[in-house]
Amino acid sequence: MSTERPGWPAEPDDDLDRAFGPDTAPVPTRTTPQRVRRGALVAGGVVLAAGVLAAALVTIIGSVQNGVGGVFPQPAAALSRFETAAGAVDGVVKVNGIRTTKTGFASYDVISVATAEDGLDETAQAALVSALSEAAARTDGNGVRVFAVVAIDTMRVGISADAEVSARRLDLARRVDAIGGVRAVRCAWVASTPSDDAKVQQVTVQTTGRGAALGAVLAKAREATQGVFPGAAVTSELPPA
Repeated sequence: MSTERPGWPAEPDDDLDRAFGPDTAPVPTRTTPQRVRRGALVAGGVVLAAGVLAAALVTIIGSVQNGVGGVFPQPAAALSRFETAAGAVDGVVKVNGIRTTKTGFASYDVISVATAEDGLDETAQAALVSALSEAAARTDGNGVRVFAVVAIDTMRVGISADAEVSARRLDLARRVDAIGGVRAVRCAWVASTPSDDAKVQQVTVQTTGRGAALGAVLAKAREATQGVFPGAAVTSELPPA
């Protein structure tokens, strides 16, 4: 009768096999050069990974507010960049940042006021509004939305990063400004709520009209406004004394 245990070799290769069974043979130890090479490879991998992580962090932090994925909003920097860009637009004589509003945990709206040269023709006005919208688009992002209101003669026109909406505001302002009895017009958004949403737009006419005359002016202004921004508000105020 065989005394061999099933699955075990008949003649163990060494003392460990005999005492404890298979798979317990001594493992060859690495030489010192082998250990040094392995340690160098591990250390090199750690250094490389740390370098990649550091480079990624530098890129993220260094790109804050430059439109390449910054994660820390800097509204003051965005406002300053817009003022610089807008001030270089042909026909703009002055730009001032007036308000920064925190709208969320990491989001802000910044608003500037620009003043255009007097007497610009319609082509120059359109080019100016387009250029200001482009400046807003370049400085907008990373949790900061950039808006402006530009004074063009008797019109005040809201500017955003959306060039098409900004152009529609200008066109509407011209149409309302041409209504008899209107002294000036502001075509932008509801106060303290800058937005391109049609229902948040607001047209304010300055007029000395009262009673039926005022009603006629507002009716015409509302008709023009609803055709461009459905749901937008139309209000009136007296000209400054």
